[in-house]
Amino acid sequence: MPKKSSLLDQKDRKILSELDKNARQTDTQMGKKVGLSKQVVNYRIQKLIERGIISNFYTIINTGLLGLNSYYLFLQLEKINGTQESELMKKINALGYVGWLVSGTGRWDAVALIYAGSPGEFDALLTEIITLCGDHLHEYQFTALVHAEHLGYKFLAEKEIFLSVQQTEKKTPTILELTDKKILAALSQNSRRSLVEVSQITKIPTHKIHYHLKKLIKLKLIEGFKPKIDLSVLGYQWHLLLLQFRSTTEKEKKEFFNFCRYYKKIYYATHTVGQYNFMLDIHVHSMEEFKEVLLELKSRFSGNIHLYESIIIFKEHKIDYFPIKLL
Repeated sequence: MPKKSSLLDQKDRKILSELDKNARQTDTQMGKKVGLSKQVVNYRIQKLIERGIISNFYTIINTGLLGLNSYYLFLQLEKINGTQESELMKKINALGYVGWLVSGTGRWDAVALIYAGSPGEFDALLTEIITLCGDHLHEYQFTALVHAEHLGYKFLAEKEIFLSVQQTEKKTPTILELTDKKILAALSQNSRRSLVEVSQITKIPTHKIHYHLKKLIKLKLIEGFKPKIDLSVLGYQWHLLLLQFRSTTEKEKKEFFNFCRYYKKIYYATHTVGQYNFMLDIHVHSMEEFKEVLLELKSRFSGNIHLYESIIIFKEHKIDYFPIKLL
């Protein structure tokens, strides 16, 4: 039985790869790189959307430069059926300070990314989610982000690559003008909107949008523009591997991160402090393939890895790097 990913022809793969590098590229720019007219590029992108392979295009913002810390909350649920879990995910998804939400199976049933300006603010937001879960919450843990790298959909690339997009802990905040906020809000969940479309939404002239967008990219507040791809449609499993390290030097951490950057099956690497020290998003075709990845990690870093757990992600409910409620 052929892998579903084989349903993508070479041109579709190239288009997806270019979108992964920069989803704001124009159809003309991509067409020159993949050898197609802009009309055909546009047609193929629309078909990828219709087939459910692409669900949207989002803008990656380094929320650390907005003066926010990122916390990962792990939830284990009990006494809950499918309908109740779906309703709970909708309620958490609707919270303006939640930037990422996934559900799956493993020790944890759901993982939420929470943005907060201070530990006290995080405590208040955490209490709100715990209250939402009510009697369905069996256990929870959380970690705080130190550094993360979005490494790209490597299975699309013909050559060994890594496209590092950074996320950091809280830094001295960049002061956003109202114009910046309006532009970021317009592009947050549709990064391919043209300047004209953004102008129609924000009522800001296109030349002013161009200037502010260029400034936000130069400041590295905007780190990239990405397509959200449904991996299951392409026949991939998404595993979130949670690692607890023994006492590790900075040099060893850098060596581990460098391995992750170039390892074909690792899509996202996150360094955290708390219950876990590293989180790896891994894309594979089967449990056997995931086991091979795990064995290689354990073999190469046996002196570092103390404990590991994994979650098979079934659904990504939300990915949003612009918590406008907190700004």
